[in-house]
Amino acid sequence: MLGILISIFGLGFLILAHEFGHFIVAKVTGMRVEEFSIGFGPYLVSRRMGDTIYGISAVPLGGYVRVTGMHEEEFQARVDAVREEREHRARDPESRLTGSSAIPDEEVIRTPLNRRYYARPVWQRILFIVAGVSMNMVVAFLLMYFVAFQGYFEASTVIDEVVADSPAAEAGIRPGDQILSVAGEEVENWAGAQQTIRLHEGEQVPITIERGGQVQDLQTTLEDREGVGFLGVAPETKRVEPGLFGAFSFAASRTWDMFTVVFVLIGDMFSGDVPVTGDQGLAGPVGIVSISSEAVSSGIFLSLLAFISVQLAILNMIPLLPLDGGHVLFSLLEKVLGRAVSLRTFERVSMVGITLFLLLFLVATTNDLGRLFGGGGPSF
Repeated sequence: MLGILISIFGLGFLILAHEFGHFIVAKVTGMRVEEFSIGFGPYLVSRRMGDTIYGISAVPLGGYVRVTGMHEEEFQARVDAVREEREHRARDPESRLTGSSAIPDEEVIRTPLNRRYYARPVWQRILFIVAGVSMNMVVAFLLMYFVAFQGYFEASTVIDEVVADSPAAEAGIRPGDQILSVAGEEVENWAGAQQTIRLHEGEQVPITIERGGQVQDLQTTLEDREGVGFLGVAPETKRVEPGLFGAFSFAASRTWDMFTVVFVLIGDMFSGDVPVTGDQGLAGPVGIVSISSEAVSSGIFLSLLAFISVQLAILNMIPLLPLDGGHVLFSLLEKVLGRAVSLRTFERVSMVGITLFLLLFLVATTNDLGRLFGGGGPSF
């Protein structure tokens, strides 16, 4: 239970950091922030400070910062609604997720022009949008810096254990051997060795080792395990304490590695090399909390949280509304066209994005339930 609570608070922290990025840029550039919410739907807890309402909402699937005048037509509709005392009016398309503003229209329409989002320069609007994903990358770096500064264990290219009846055992590899190359590719670190092994599933490959100061060339056929190569060895690990500046280098390197891995995984999903559904498919909120809880017990929670933060940053930059990338795309289109995209177009594209978002959530949640109760996820 403690692990579950820690994981939930950890994920909430990532959402808070993302939204804080939007929030701080809005405040610095002079935009009016109506609401700062963790989660969607009705508020469970809220408090107004100045001209902004801060709250925690009922549906813990993200969060939002609502700035005044995300679209000029939407703002004008609020003005007309007050003037004509109409009950029905055009809404911000994303209000389907966030709900209507908690600030009365009568107050919002008095917001000066220079504090409305649509009236700000395009570069400021883009800066506001990308601030969220930038904050997630910063958080990932800081988490990995903290991990490194505490000291960490690093795998070497020296073999600690050989699995019985594995390709490594058949090749004659022994504990204490140091791997120098695999499949003709020089090995500089254990991560590089792993990657090379994974890419040569089912193939006969040469492996060069060093044993007792002598270099030996061996041959083995790697097993094919679910589409990746398997050698059957475990590396020796050593504790590293990099210090102040070494931790900086470690954090930068690991954050970049996470960044590139996410793109590889996305590409593999589109190519079919990585499943989207089933036991090995996408994880939803339930699955993420479960994995995070296990990571808490294993002592790797901060590293996992950093990886999730990088994923949030990248996925949010997909150029589809209501994600941040969609807002950047529409801001750039406005700059090119010299005019704002109509609210109707904005709303239609948003509905496509929201529908895909809900479908993805349904698939991921079904996968989670399959992992919990057996039987896997849906088949498509």
